Amino acid sequence: KQLGWLESSGPEKVPRLLSTLSRASEHMWRDLALHIHREERALYPILEKHLGYEAEPVGVMRKEHQELLDCLTAVKSEVSRMRDDKDSLKTWSLSSKLQELRVGLSDHISREERVLFWLAELHLSELDRKKISFELLQISKLRRPWKLVIPLPESAAQSLNPKAVATRPDKTSTQDAFP
Repeated sequence: KQLGWLESSGPEKVPRLLSTLSRASEHMWRDLALHIHREERALYPILEKHLGYEAEPVGVMRKEHQELLDCLTAVKSEVSRMRDDKDSLKTWSLSSKLQELRVGLSDHISREERVLFWLAELHLSELDRKKISFELLQISKLRRPWKLVIPLPESAAQSLNPKAVATRPDKTSTQDAFP
């Protein structure tokens, strides 16, 4: 919806609309990072322990998490490029990246519901579920849990917040970020 406004708005509205898109992508990144942190810290280790050699679906979910973060980082980078170039007309690339993100999220959520949560229901004991619930509660108590989650690639971190790069921990993948 905002892309249509962006293309048809006057030059005085473009910076505000791009700022709105930038803030929305930052909020979405935080929400996605929190989602990933919860699953990879609370659910996946216990599920992998029970599934053993059949834990391939968990590996697929971890890979998709990284792909979704990369896709969202690309959206954020494109919004930053548009803002820097004062470009409100070349929205095809942003539209394409948003569509890719939408499809990726839809597919990921569908796989979680149809496969991952079904496996958890099938293989986890009541005690395991309580452990997961406790861990999720602990994560929700963190003030800014997404800061602990997944450090971004250098270029993406700069596009989100250039000042944060200096204090950011070493780059890791989603799999390295969670023992």
